[in-house]
Order: sequence, then C-alpha cells, then structure tokens
Amino acid sequence: MKKIRVAYALSSFLSLIIGMCIYLLFRDLNNIILFDWMPKPEFARNVIIQLPPTILTSVLKHNLAGMFWFVSGILFFRFIWFRRARTQWAYIFAFYGVGTILEVSQLSEKIPGTFDMLDLLFMGIGAFLEGLLYKFFVERRIV
Repeated sequence: MKKIRVAYALSSFLSLIIGMCIYLLFRDLNNIILFDWMPKPEFARNVIIQLPPTILTSVLKHNLAGMFWFVSGILFFRFIWFRRARTQWAYIFAFYGVGTILEVSQLSEKIPGTFDMLDLLFMGIGAFLEGLLYKFFVERRIV
C-alpha cells in the first residue's frame, strides 16, 4: 500500500507538471488569474511553441492543461488521506465544486479567463477516469 501511496504523490506532481508545461509552451499567459496577482516572468511573455490552429491543438492548449491540473488535485487528496476514504471523498467532492465554480465564474468580467464548457467536460472526463482507476486498482486492495 505504501507503493501505491507514493505512486499517487508522484502522479499528482507529474500531472501538475504536464499541465504547467502545456500552458508554458503552447499558451498565451496574458489571461491567467495568477498573473493578475504577481508579475509575469520574462520567458512567459510570448508563446514558445506556435501550433497550427486545428481542433486537436485547440483541445490540447485550452482543455487538457486544465484537466491535468484538476486530476493533479484529486490525486493529491488521495495521497494525503490515503487510508481515510470518507475524508478523502469529502475533499475531492469539495474540489469538484471549487473547480466548477472557478470555471463558471469566468463568465463574469471580474475573473480573468474565458468560460468554456469543454473545460468542464474535460475536467469531468479526467475525474471519471481517475475514479475508475482508483476503484479497480486501489479500492479493491484497501478493502
């Protein structure tokens, strides 16, 4: 069980890094909440890798990064409360709510970003796939 818990920690970190790399390499960072609060680093002022405008590159640039960040949070909560399933689920469901609220709040002009239903869809797909993997590979070993 210790190996599985370590795998959750590493997976959470890796998922976060993948999401960050997608943003740093392929996105214009002018519309990011974080940079409303702090100055943007020099290397992040321009898009590093320009991708041709296609449906797949749009999904990569705009939806997959958020999905990876979202899944990273879920994996982190599983790591923190590995043996406490009820606490784990409480935090994960609260995280679902916060993620949804943050995305929907982008409809307001006060919150930077652009609301996108596909962001919610990909966050849901990531959460669903993570839940399936947890159920079939981890939950059975814990019980």
